[in-house]
Order: sequence, then structure tokens, then C-alpha cells
Amino acid sequence: MRNKFFLAAILLTPILVVSLSSLYFVMGNSPEGTKNNGVFFKSYFEFNQFKNEKGNPDLINFDDGKWVLSVYVTNIEASKESIYLMRQLNVALNRDINKLKRVIFYSNSLLERDLLDIKSQYPRVELVEDKNGVLLNVLQKNSKLNFNIDNPIFIIDPYGRAVMYFNPGTDPKLILKDLKVLI
Repeated sequence: MRNKFFLAAILLTPILVVSLSSLYFVMGNSPEGTKNNGVFFKSYFEFNQFKNEKGNPDLINFDDGKWVLSVYVTNIEASKESIYLMRQLNVALNRDINKLKRVIFYSNSLLERDLLDIKSQYPRVELVEDKNGVLLNVLQKNSKLNFNIDNPIFIIDPYGRAVMYFNPGTDPKLILKDLKVLI
């Protein structure tokens, strides 16, 4: 008889824990705020809605399952710090370095020569042209920053959803901490 009570207690404990935690959450006692150092975009948007230069719906390929650390360049001088920081963060990830790729977006074809120079300095960076600037408009609409002026780093998950961006001047150690949690 004692073994039956013990067995019932073992089987019912997980059900009781899940039920009570769900009730606690439904009653409004959910966690508030986040511990992230980045800023989430205002609304959810996917990258498969943007077309590449050939008109295909894949501006970037997400088949490799990597997170994307990216910058939208509108001004070379304003973005140099973000591009350098992207490389430093990628190196600092150490063993997780292969779970991340770096992408530089641009829409102004006049910047192409300067971006090719940057690509020669940072060889593992992909350059992606946003022909019509649609991505820039969506980024601008969904953030509190002016992406035309600040050129911040933003993150895209392996499924093509924009996750968050980091305000200029954010401590790189805090950005690295967020990346380690995400990846």
C-alpha cells in the first residue's frame, strides 16, 4: 500500500507543478520586462518578404541554420565602428563562431566600392544589396532609432525573423552576453 502512495506521488507531482504554474501565469503573475541588453523590434517581420536583385524572395539564405549579425550601411563612416564590432563579437564567440554569419546590407550603389574595400578587410562578411531600400524602411519603421544615421547592429534568427538591435554605444560585453544566450 505504501508503494502505491509513493508511485501516485511521483506521477502526480509533475501534473501538479505544471497546473499550478499555468494558473499562476494566467492570473497575471508573469515575468515583466526582459534581461536583454538589446532592443526588440516593435513588430515581428520576416526576411523572406524582401526580394533579392533577381526578384527571388530570398534576400539572404537561411538554409545553413546560422544566426545573422548585421548592419545596414547608409554611411560608411558612421557604420565602420559597427562593422568592426561585428567582427570582434564574432571572434569573441570562440567555439560558437560557426553558428553566426555577418551580413552588411546596403541600398545605395554608390557605396559599393567602399563596401568592397571593407569586405577585403573583413573577408567573412557577406554584402547584400537591398535594391529598393524596402528593408531599410521596415527597419526604420520597427525601431526607435534612425537607421539612416546610426547604422546599429541588429540580429536575425536562423528562421529569418528580425529579433533585436543594439543601440549605438552599448557595451560590447553586454552584446556578447546576449549573443551567447541567443546562440
